[in-house]
Amino acid sequence: MPRPWPDRVFCDTSFFFACLEPRDVHHEDAMEWLRLSRRHRTVFWSTWDVLSESVTLLRRKPGYPRAMRFVERVIPALRLAAVDDSLRLEALEVFKRFAGDKKLSFCDCLSYVVLTTVLENIPTATFDAHFAAMGLPILD
Repeated sequence: MPRPWPDRVFCDTSFFFACLEPRDVHHEDAMEWLRLSRRHRTVFWSTWDVLSESVTLLRRKPGYPRAMRFVERVIPALRLAAVDDSLRLEALEVFKRFAGDKKLSFCDCLSYVVLTTVLENIPTATFDAHFAAMGLPILD
């Protein structure tokens, strides 16, 4: 039996990129997740760190117009988890413990800390295998 669609989802850079880049291999899956989320009125969460990573990637690959579309249309529709210095320090500890083996970015480590504390393990919209490897629930 399929699980019900979540009412809250954490969005990672790979999801944002796939939504805005039609040539991305995950574009169709991302658009389906977006349709389901709209239908179920899912609230999208992220962090400023993920948004910074996303804007930078979008600016470099598809280009400035796509990055600006993200800035003007997507960011205002998101809820942003507050990240203070204590969470960043915790993320730094996660990075020290696991980033060497798993090749995690600091942003992934911070997302892990936010997801396991502030956001209570809500599912993540991501195509980054590191999230599943860290034991986090992901959309499928």
